[in-house]
Amino acid sequence: MRIRLREARLVLSGIELIGFHGQDEAERRRGNRFRIDLAMEGDVESALTSDALADTVDYSGVVAVVRKVNEERHHLLIESLADAIANALLAAFPSIVKLSIRVMKLDPPGLGRVRSAGIELVKERE
Repeated sequence: MRIRLREARLVLSGIELIGFHGQDEAERRRGNRFRIDLAMEGDVESALTSDALADTVDYSGVVAVVRKVNEERHHLLIESLADAIANALLAAFPSIVKLSIRVMKLDPPGLGRVRSAGIELVKERE
């Protein structure tokens, strides 16, 4: 019996950062806490046997892209922030063919006792 890899998903969970995003100007001045979760699909099959970083996606590079996008521009909507991060990751890492990103604003102001509010996007190459 032959065993084959059906799918592989690289996961980074709980990237926490401070971002100056939001509709309210005070929010953009003060900043908010955000949590980013990522699931990335691509061809990593050779990494399973080679055990070489060059054959997969470097997590430190992914986190660096997320942090850079967060700092480059202040977004009014977390939808826009999530899209900018997803597009930057797909541009920076050609081996990623499908990406799921969840951006959560922690303790969002003005919503009462709400732990987080967010969006989840799934993007893939055509």
